[in-house]
Amino acid sequence: MVRNRVQRLLTAINRRMMKLLIALALIAYVASVWGNFVNMRSIQETGEQKMEKQLEEFIAPLREKIRDLEKSFTQKYPPVKFLSEKDRKRILITGGAGFVGSHLTDKLMMDGHEVTVVDNFFTGRKRNVEHWIGHENFELINHDVVEPLYIEVDQIYHLASPASPPNYMYNPIKTLKTNTIGTLNMLGLAKRVGARLLLASTSEVYGDPEVHPQNEDYWGHVNPIGPRACYDEGKRVAETMCYAYMKQEGVEVRVARIFNTFGPRMHMNDGRVVSNFVLQALQGESLTVSINCMFK
Repeated sequence: MVRNRVQRLLTAINRRMMKLLIALALIAYVASVWGNFVNMRSIQETGEQKMEKQLEEFIAPLREKIRDLEKSFTQKYPPVKFLSEKDRKRILITGGAGFVGSHLTDKLMMDGHEVTVVDNFFTGRKRNVEHWIGHENFELINHDVVEPLYIEVDQIYHLASPASPPNYMYNPIKTLKTNTIGTLNMLGLAKRVGARLLLASTSEVYGDPEVHPQNEDYWGHVNPIGPRACYDEGKRVAETMCYAYMKQEGVEVRVARIFNTFGPRMHMNDGRVVSNFVLQALQGESLTVSINCMFK
């Protein structure tokens, strides 16, 4: 009889243990499922956030295009000549938002060509070309010519470079890179697509000339380590690369050595003689000339 009671007791204990083990197993299973659900939910939310970010990055340029189109319906552009497909050129202007580049942009746009302006806005200003934004023949790209550019064009006007002393001496390494690596990239582009390239060079390739006036046979008198050397030597190397590409690769090139320029859109703090004269005259000051001489 005692033995039967013991067996019944053990059986009851075993049943309770089994129930307890089953309950613990169920708790563990539920906890595991809940943990997986939470993790999956977290992953799902992260995935949704990532997808939303990717969609936003994709949609943002489209919104910009729509705004440009809406603006183009109401904006009045300067008169543009109509050219046939045969006569219309696809033209790239580097530094096209700068002083000289923006006027070149105006000329080529009004002549009826398709113009793409590339500028990193280091010295250029968007407002110099904003009157063309939205026009079907115009495109503005924020890009640094130190990085390669892949585009199909017929002509390249390479004007990208800081030209005023305060600007090019502010970051001499950047000035050198723009005039060397930037020019190399544009020559490489011209070679790939068979485009003609014009390099906007400078009278600074003559340095401090010992001959006046300077003709194209004069090689110059340049200090390679002076404060202006980053610009002077950068342009000299750019010219050398142009002629090397012409001789070795058959690239059609032109070089224009531009002297002092002035006109609308020039920076008043440009730092060159014309802007200095104008600024000093407007302020009623004496005009500064070389060798510390002054006149009124």
